[in-house]
Amino acid sequence: MTHRLLAITHTFPLPDLDGASLRSLRIMQAVLDLGWSVTNLATGHVFHPAYTARLDEARALLAANHVEAVGPISPLTYLDTVAADFDVILLALVPSTPTFMTELRRRVPNATIVFDTIELTFVSMLRAARLRRNEALLQQARTVQARQLQTAAAADYTLVVTPEEAELLQRLCPTAQVRVLSNIHTVMPASGGAAGRRDLLFVGNFVHMPNRDAAQHFVADIWPQVRPHLPDAVVRLVGLPVAEVSALAAPDVIVTGHVPDLAPFYAASRIAIAPLRFGAGVKGKVLEAMGYGLPVVMTPIAAEGIHARPDVDALIAATPADFAAAVVRLYKDDELWQRLARHGQALVERWFLVDLARGVLHELLDLATRKTTDYHL
Repeated sequence: MTHRLLAITHTFPLPDLDGASLRSLRIMQAVLDLGWSVTNLATGHVFHPAYTARLDEARALLAANHVEAVGPISPLTYLDTVAADFDVILLALVPSTPTFMTELRRRVPNATIVFDTIELTFVSMLRAARLRRNEALLQQARTVQARQLQTAAAADYTLVVTPEEAELLQRLCPTAQVRVLSNIHTVMPASGGAAGRRDLLFVGNFVHMPNRDAAQHFVADIWPQVRPHLPDAVVRLVGLPVAEVSALAAPDVIVTGHVPDLAPFYAASRIAIAPLRFGAGVKGKVLEAMGYGLPVVMTPIAAEGIHARPDVDALIAATPADFAAAVVRLYKDDELWQRLARHGQALVERWFLVDLARGVLHELLDLATRKTTDYHL
């Protein structure tokens, strides 16, 4: 008998648009590799018109990966109308109502419910509120925290992406069954060394507040300290744009917007930057750059959960002055560039390839099928 998993997401995954899409797709692929069948239900809650415009493309991507696509539709409505017996519900979003988990249990009483936090969003929001001294944002963060903790308490298992988030969640929600399942990345064939490369690259979905803030912070506070030392360099901001980021455009600040393929940018750029001042979880932009062999200068926030050793795997700088100095140093030092490129790829190979994630999922799905068997007995 083939076991069945229903993955509930806001949108069907479009991995070139956001890290959550990439995570969801690669988890579904790993579950398929374990011999399960997978259905992806999208609720239709979109964060940018691109998700709606590319709906057919997203469905085609799922079909190519042998994943059934359902929706956009309410999960409860779907489960009311389909005679499906799912073994696992993977909930990759925070429910919009306090009663959702109770209603979900009523419809699939024998299924194991796994809450994939993707990141502890409230951590990022709390950091942003404190940085900006914004009371309204602080209250929002507390509301999101309550909802995430409520969902974790109601689920059979909760996934987080770092040991630090696991420890925090376990402390705040002692009854939660927490497992660490980090993001899944790949290592690409090396595309040459430092010679011929130029400019800085910041990849991000700028609809996401931490990325938007980081772009503004870099251009206002760090870039002016870099330019006197690298007068011919430019910084490229690549990803879904918003007005605040588009307004940063200048002769030495290129706002490209979304591009369908990042490989040429990784191959041509000298440095990837991740100047995040707040955030949570694991930063896909950092690991993707490392996987391509492009060295990264990042803040301690951007380095969370990736096991990077300062000056060995990446350059990590906490202040604008230190960040600027690290960019200039790496830009001019070919030997350092080669060492970070090599060690960055080794880091991805050690911690973030699919085999590690598949092992965590195998254990989790095995527990779920035992529960289903016990239920039917």
